[in-house]
Amino acid sequence: MSTKKTTIYVFVILTLLAYSNIKGLAYSSTFFGNPKGQVLGASTEEQNPTDSINNYPQIVTTTAFAQKEVVDTVTLAFETRYQKDPEMEYGEEKVTEEGIDGEKKLTYLLTYWQDEEIDKQLINTEVIEPKEEVVSKGTKIVWRMLEDTEVGGLKYWYKMRVWATKYDANCEGCTGRTYSGTEVVKGVCATDPKTIPLGTNFYVVGYGLCRAEDIGGGIKGNEVDLGFVDASKGAWGAAYTDVYLLTNAPQE
Repeated sequence: MSTKKTTIYVFVILTLLAYSNIKGLAYSSTFFGNPKGQVLGASTEEQNPTDSINNYPQIVTTTAFAQKEVVDTVTLAFETRYQKDPEMEYGEEKVTEEGIDGEKKLTYLLTYWQDEEIDKQLINTEVIEPKEEVVSKGTKIVWRMLEDTEVGGLKYWYKMRVWATKYDANCEGCTGRTYSGTEVVKGVCATDPKTIPLGTNFYVVGYGLCRAEDIGGGIKGNEVDLGFVDASKGAWGAAYTDVYLLTNAPQE
């Protein structure tokens, strides 16, 4: 090739390179016969833009403080209201409205320092009120006859089941006389006045007629202490039995 032609080729190449730089283009090496179209001076390895960031040391921050919410639930028990029902027999009860427990939810914000609780604040309260239970109690007195007893027929107004024991005037702590001032003999009994009022006459199956004239600290509810002159000779141990109330019927 002549010197003149060589000079022309060099001039053309330099002109094209200058033009591409002015346009801000990365001149492709395909101009020089590179079929892959790689940018001149570029690496053939794929570059990850985050590589330079990941090269910096990682900084992890922690705190000794922590907070969390907890909920405490407290059950609010329902109350029972009794109402008299003159159509029901005395001693009978019937739930006419079911009771429903309520609840109180207390939400607290707890603060911890190095896993130790250092503060507790009440931040919310929710209350569901309980629904009361309604129970009907019978007040109707129905007199009936108890036949075939050792003392004949007896008219009674209420029958109840009791735990019956025996005692006499010689018991420990006894004064020899009843709470009513009478002697302790057969036919005198100790009762809980809230269950069988003093002065009530009643019949005890297996024992006979009795009158409530005494009380005792150990006699509660449906319990009766049967009196004897000498309890060691009394034909009674301790057992459940039926009692029929003969007097002191409540007013209807």
